[in-house]
Amino acid sequence: MAESLGSRLRAARQAKGLSLEDVAQSTCIRPDKLAALEADDYKRFPSIAYCRGFLTLYGKHLGVDVSSETRSMEGHSAIHVKDYQYLKNAPVPPVSEDSVFARERTPSIVPLLVFLGIILLAAAGLWLVLTVRRLGLG
Repeated sequence: MAESLGSRLRAARQAKGLSLEDVAQSTCIRPDKLAALEADDYKRFPSIAYCRGFLTLYGKHLGVDVSSETRSMEGHSAIHVKDYQYLKNAPVPPVSEDSVFARERTPSIVPLLVFLGIILLAAAGLWLVLTVRRLGLG
């Protein structure tokens, strides 16, 4: 029986003496996703595109040819919406009373004050120009 791609990836990683955390650090792929690739569990990815991309990156990092597997994923929709686990893995942070999103924001008066300052400066400048012209100094 042929060895699965996931077991080849695991064997290549172990042969290089790398842990999942080491590979996660250098590839920026979460360790649980690397473990899913090694277990040939592609349902733990949000889409085939993510799975194919992570598989390609992981294969290149370890020097394992994954092209036949990624080619078989093209145009394939074996992962269904109900099977997506990617978002289910992340814990939802609790919303507290102090949260920026939880409290109402009061409008700031600063933009109004800046606008009034600009209007006053423009009025003062116009008054100065008209006074200089009326007195014939300019």
